[in-house]
Amino acid sequence: MRTPAFVPLATKATVRGLLPAEVAQLGYDIVLGNTFHLHLDPGDELVARRGGLHRFMAWDGPIVTDSGGFQVFSMGHGTVADEIKGRAPSGQQRAGRILAIAEEGVRYRSYVDGAERFMGPETSMEIQANLGADLALVFDECTPFHATRDYTARSTERTHRWLDRCLSWHAEHAPREQLVFGIVQGGVHEDLRVESTQAVAARGCDGIAIGGSLGAHKQQMYEVVGWATAALGDDPRPRHLLGIGEIDDLVAGVERGVDSFDCAMPTRLGRHGMALVPDPGARWRVDLTKSAQRESDEPLMDGCPCPACAIGWTRSYWRYMTRNRELTAMRMLTLHNLAFVERAVRRLREAIHAGTFRAAADALLAGAAP
Repeated sequence: MRTPAFVPLATKATVRGLLPAEVAQLGYDIVLGNTFHLHLDPGDELVARRGGLHRFMAWDGPIVTDSGGFQVFSMGHGTVADEIKGRAPSGQQRAGRILAIAEEGVRYRSYVDGAERFMGPETSMEIQANLGADLALVFDECTPFHATRDYTARSTERTHRWLDRCLSWHAEHAPREQLVFGIVQGGVHEDLRVESTQAVAARGCDGIAIGGSLGAHKQQMYEVVGWATAALGDDPRPRHLLGIGEIDDLVAGVERGVDSFDCAMPTRLGRHGMALVPDPGARWRVDLTKSAQRESDEPLMDGCPCPACAIGWTRSYWRYMTRNRELTAMRMLTLHNLAFVERAVRRLREAIHAGTFRAAADALLAGAAP
């Protein structure tokens, strides 16, 4: 994999709306599948019987699978919206989905059929082995921003014990060629982040992922990521930042030594009628569903070489389609957004090799088209 790199999400064995060949043609080397969701449906054992995830979804490149740890967070502590807004989860449905988070692992109710299920370190690694992932992430608990320092400390220590169990299972049972990344936790507390980084780095992981809550705002997130990358020093192993993909965050992450990123942002925005454009003041977005686009003859994005823009549709037509939830619009906006992110990351990668990173980063942040 060429780095720095962005990893598109193939959560349920597909980058939603796109063919595998289209994802590769955009310039992507690797995709990320979701261990938790694929375990529940269609089932990792079925995928194994079909020849593994590569054959099942007809993707020839590498595949990384997450561990299910984020789902521990989302079911046990609240939704992504809860996390962003810094609020504790509430409501009967949220409380009923998680049964227990304990040393052994997690008991929960499946959203597919309501049955009680269990996932622990060994379970997660076995699922990822069945899926045939090229790169597996260890099982961890992704503690949210609103968790107390005491809970975060205890959870981080348990995550390290789970890391040891993951590596033990992996060494004995996993395919020899499968790589495994440890995950740094520790919340927004510098000492916990540094201790976790050192603990993960001391193990025999092939790479190091930075996960968990990264703060209440961007500057805090950059600080938290910086604590981890500084603690790694000149450790040559690859570094992955989990769940981050905004354009300014990609620039900040690469500045701090991050090699790869994954995020639902570009595909999720496309499904909700939003396109990525070189407009930092609007967070690199244009909402095509808004009334301001009703009479607009502007193109989706001037000079964009992606297949969606090559069609020549006006923003007026895009608004009509997105307001009507046309599948063609969602598919083509997904393609456009992934193309935009790939070009941005490629620009940073090429600038590093050319020794012009600072100029390229500043240009992107100022609104230059990637």
